[in-house]
Amino acid sequence: MLAEVVDKLKKTGLQAASPALCSAGPGDVVCDFCTGTRKQKAFMSCLMCLASYCETHLQPHDEVAPLKAHKLIKATTQLQEKICSHHNKLLEVFCRTDQQCICMLYVMDEHKGHDTVSAAAERTEKQNQLSISQQEVQQKVQVREEELKELQQAVDSLKVSFNDKKRHIFSYFSN
Repeated sequence: MLAEVVDKLKKTGLQAASPALCSAGPGDVVCDFCTGTRKQKAFMSCLMCLASYCETHLQPHDEVAPLKAHKLIKATTQLQEKICSHHNKLLEVFCRTDQQCICMLYVMDEHKGHDTVSAAAERTEKQNQLSISQQEVQQKVQVREEELKELQQAVDSLKVSFNDKKRHIFSYFSN
């Protein structure tokens, strides 16, 4: 019996030392299933359940067959923003025609015939476009910096020339 108690203490002691099982602080996403005053920090959110989970409460998603199919993401407070308010489904399609994320049910109804792609594909494309734009801006900045250097050199050259002419004129009139 004493060995069982020691085993239980070891297990709970290890869980308490685990960084994933820490109390949620300000700005942290809290586990929706922890009870009491000390709610644990959530580290994953389920897009199907619309809930966030600490390590302990996430275990059923790893062990129960129907829950294994659920889409898990890093814990987020903006979980509702990823769900369609009309159909309560995941916003996983991007409508290029209307420039907005929609759920699959909208693809069949209001957005039928529109140019649609997966939200992930659109995100990748937008990131690539952003990367290209950033490179173009960086190149323009470099060109402008080179032009600025050239202008500064021209100004310096004109100053030297002006000072030479000024000295020459003063020496001419002082003689």
